[in-house]
Amino acid sequence: MNLMLPLSVFSKLQMYMTLLWIMFLSGCQNTEEKEIVIISTNDIHGRIEQFSKLATFVKRIKEEHPNVILVDAGDRFTGNPYVDHAKEKGFPIISLMNDLGYEVGTLGNHEFDFGQKILRARINDATFPIICANINSSRGELDSIPPYYIIEKDGIKLGFIGLVQTGTDQIPSTNPERLKDITFDHYLDKVEDYKPLKRQCDVLIGLTHLGVDKDSILATQMPELDIIIGGHTHTLLETSKEINNVIIGQTGLKLQYAGLTILKFTKGKLTERSYQSCLIDTITRVDSCITRKVNYFMEQPEFKEVIGISSLPFKSQESIGNIVTDAMLRSTVSDFAFYNQGGIRLSALPQGDITLETLLSIEPFGNHIVLHDLSLSDIKALILNRFNQDGHVIDLYVSPGSYTIIQDQQGKGTDVILKDRNGRPLVEKASYKVALNNYVSIQYDFPDKGKGLHTDISIVNAMVDFIRANTPLVPTNKRTYLSTVK
Repeated sequence: MNLMLPLSVFSKLQMYMTLLWIMFLSGCQNTEEKEIVIISTNDIHGRIEQFSKLATFVKRIKEEHPNVILVDAGDRFTGNPYVDHAKEKGFPIISLMNDLGYEVGTLGNHEFDFGQKILRARINDATFPIICANINSSRGELDSIPPYYIIEKDGIKLGFIGLVQTGTDQIPSTNPERLKDITFDHYLDKVEDYKPLKRQCDVLIGLTHLGVDKDSILATQMPELDIIIGGHTHTLLETSKEINNVIIGQTGLKLQYAGLTILKFTKGKLTERSYQSCLIDTITRVDSCITRKVNYFMEQPEFKEVIGISSLPFKSQESIGNIVTDAMLRSTVSDFAFYNQGGIRLSALPQGDITLETLLSIEPFGNHIVLHDLSLSDIKALILNRFNQDGHVIDLYVSPGSYTIIQDQQGKGTDVILKDRNGRPLVEKASYKVALNNYVSIQYDFPDKGKGLHTDISIVNAMVDFIRANTPLVPTNKRTYLSTVK
């Protein structure tokens, strides 16, 4: 006897069995262990020569792990003339990051060095989003920047929140002239808005350009974060720093290391986290395709022009800063010239040829000279205010002569003794003609702030003329000193 089930009953039975099967598969998926690996970089500063090594490293990790995410924590620009002075400024590094498959990046302070229009073009060139939660840029040339980005890998959702550092003036450390119509919030004020994002993600990650100390404060104030991948202070954390159950990683600078964060999940819940910085500088088997592309970007024969010769190695940043201030003094026939430490991007100079590439590496910002008429007390204010605002560190290199900052027992600068080229202390007179770069002129606190006469003399051109006239160069004596009152 044949028993025939009605079609409606059969359909219901089939649907029931299908639901059971889906539930079974879902249960299996929830119980299995999963692993996601994050490769991170920060403060690359245009070091495209390292990308063939990074490509090899990324390939190796992807061969060992199926779920890999590549991220960057800011300062991709400023530090390599082949990137900073390319026909399309900054494009070479974005192109290489696209090739390697980056999935998200945040803004660093040096992303603004080329101005908003160029930054917007490079963001448009990137095949990955650039995020930052504490920037308000919708009124500027830059346009709006998304605050966060969620990536899903193997059913796991990872939320990334971008943050950039700001100083006491509430802007990142870049030339303020390039930030027209952009404002920034303090990072702690803004992260409060994104604590609920934790409910949308299995893992919440701060992708920050704040510096390791501020990352530690962020971890204390925002325990919703599982991980902070940071940058800005060029700190090498070989293994993670853990604050308030949040692990923090940072890889130094210039792609000597890459960060490796391994996340393990059971039933969709994060159960293990680990971080280490992996040395890639010693990788010898490099990616040939990336190497060819890097070589193409570095085919700039004009950068190889020899400007002069150093007869001895310059072993300190101050000795290089003295070249810059001597050049500024010569090009303007001023009484004094000052240049900020952060504007010198090389810390040493080998004996031998000095090329245009060398000078563009020393000063990649395209700064120019601004002239001020300052009294002796004005000059002292310029030096002391920066010293006391910047962690009691000497910041300004000088030409000619020298200066000594007098500090009290607590480290506060209380006076400055300036001496001329003959070692005689300066005396108050009507005014001194002082050459500064445009960044110091408008950013540092002193009575004539922002009121100087802008010239069309670039710092690099001043160095070219000075070195050609004075080659071979030898390092000069130290010119800046500290003295503590006992």
